[in-house]
Amino acid sequence: MQNTDLFPFCSENRVRSVNILGKDVPVKNYICSSDGVNYKLKPENVKLQLSVCVTSFCPCNCRFCIAGNTKSKNRIDIKKFEKTMRLLKAEDRVRGVKITGGEPFYDISLLNEVINVVFDVFGKDMEVSVSTNGIHIEKLHLIEQLERLETIHISRHHYDDAVNKAIFGSDLVPTGEKIKEAVSSISFKDIFVFNCMLLKDYINSPKEAHKFLDFSIKTGVPKVGFITCTPINDYCLEQAVDYDSVINDNDGRLLFTRCFFDYDFCSCRDGVYASENGGIIEFYGRNPKRDSRNYSRGLVYDYDNYLKDGYKGNIIF
Repeated sequence: MQNTDLFPFCSENRVRSVNILGKDVPVKNYICSSDGVNYKLKPENVKLQLSVCVTSFCPCNCRFCIAGNTKSKNRIDIKKFEKTMRLLKAEDRVRGVKITGGEPFYDISLLNEVINVVFDVFGKDMEVSVSTNGIHIEKLHLIEQLERLETIHISRHHYDDAVNKAIFGSDLVPTGEKIKEAVSSISFKDIFVFNCMLLKDYINSPKEAHKFLDFSIKTGVPKVGFITCTPINDYCLEQAVDYDSVINDNDGRLLFTRCFFDYDFCSCRDGVYASENGGIIEFYGRNPKRDSRNYSRGLVYDYDNYLKDGYKGNIIF
């Protein structure tokens, strides 16, 4: 049996190999720590997050985007996708599914098929989320199992519509009013989350974060995620804002509820914000500090119909 006792800050037992569809894959062997010192080993049957890139295409031009080749129009083959999902189900390796791209809402019919396959294979209780720029968010009603989704992450990087469109490099991203209409059209509004990239030229201070949170309250989106840029290129290196400088203990409008540390790779904090007008909204943040881990961060089923041990990882199947 795998030892699940706490172990201190050390390099031992951080990684172990698991067999996935015939390939040995190095995976994270511990659970993130609430104090940054004591870490708990994962159970014997390690389960991984699965990301599904339904299409490579996205009409936006975000300079900090980690996706490559977003102007090609590759898309997954549903039959091949379902076959691979059933193989993963048989091995009981998936703990949650994140559907992304490209822009998954650009082809709402394909997105609906993918969601139906996931719930059909893994069951109705599987945690499924979708990450989108919000393009075609008015077509939410075409997703047949919308009420089963855990979260719809809407990328939104500024409270001002014109500035936000400039960041995305596209007029197709929705206005705040359009998002408000989409949120108000369904009763289970807690599925919506804004993901905001912290950038030196935009949301870069507690004051700006307050404006973004106030904007979010007005749209009806109940939660905001603030994220420090992953240093993937020169733009990110120049624009990266440390999450802790924007969301910190000195801010009287914030109540922190929990935090987690993953050694010196990253940290995250959750809490609640209260506006001057008495509005309440949840927030969380992630501060990736470096990305040199020697294990798979999760499985990826890519638009080229390969299962990989990461977005730029080795092919498993």
